[in-house]
Amino acid sequence: MYRKPLYCLIAGLLLLYTCGSPQPEAQKGREIHMVYTDWAESVAMTHLASHLLERNLGYKVVSRLTDIENVFDELAAGEADVFLDAWLPATHAGFMELYEYRLEDLGPNYEHARTGLVVPAYMDISSIVELREVYEGPIAGIDSNAGIMQNTRRAIEIYNLDNELLVLSDAEMAKKLEDAIRRRESIVITGWKPHWLFYRYELKYLHDPENIYMATENIHTIGRIGFREAYPAAVKFFERMVLSEKQMNSLLFEMQLHEDPLVGVRNWVRENEFIVNQWTRGLREEREKIM
Repeated sequence: MYRKPLYCLIAGLLLLYTCGSPQPEAQKGREIHMVYTDWAESVAMTHLASHLLERNLGYKVVSRLTDIENVFDELAAGEADVFLDAWLPATHAGFMELYEYRLEDLGPNYEHARTGLVVPAYMDISSIVELREVYEGPIAGIDSNAGIMQNTRRAIEIYNLDNELLVLSDAEMAKKLEDAIRRRESIVITGWKPHWLFYRYELKYLHDPENIYMATENIHTIGRIGFREAYPAAVKFFERMVLSEKQMNSLLFEMQLHEDPLVGVRNWVRENEFIVNQWTRGLREEREKIM
């Protein structure tokens, strides 16, 4: 006669345990989806952040390479959580304005970045205006929808240039520059700092009298709407993760030395443990809210 009450008690306890324990759906709250482009600093910062979020904060991180337009589309749609390479206030302003109420700015991670048209230092040219007279070749660009490409199309129109704008990957653009330098030929690229090319070769920006390219910008970490509330520990980490010029240069250099980005990241972290600890201290124990 005690079997039924005992059975009910056991069933109730199992139900309570099931409801009170983390379920597979809830565990997704510990997973962060990051998107990045093939630009040197984007690859470097994304792999660095991913490594530290997993090693020091206990998250599972899923990173995916895509183009800049898809980056903002996916963040706005909530299909991705974080992007670490938004150039503000100018280069990516159009994307930020388009998705103004669906994105969260988590702050700068690198200051004094710069974009523009770049040539080898040996070229006898100092201004974009001079391209009409001294250079008939193509301008080696990157992703078609990148902010620097949009500005370069404006520059071609405003400065009345006849140069073709090539749509290439970061790696393809870099190879064209390296091949031209090896032959000491003339070349123009859509360049930016931070980039390892500036620390391997002597390059110079062409003067931009129409101010199409901003003199300096900051690189920001951008999250989808709601990310700040759902992942407070991760947000605190991103707010702390600000690289100096020296730190960024050494990271980019280390990444270039290795085919596997993770090897470069681990080597850099090993040499910068004090800095890394400042970014991550006290964050692993904080429990994030589950969406």
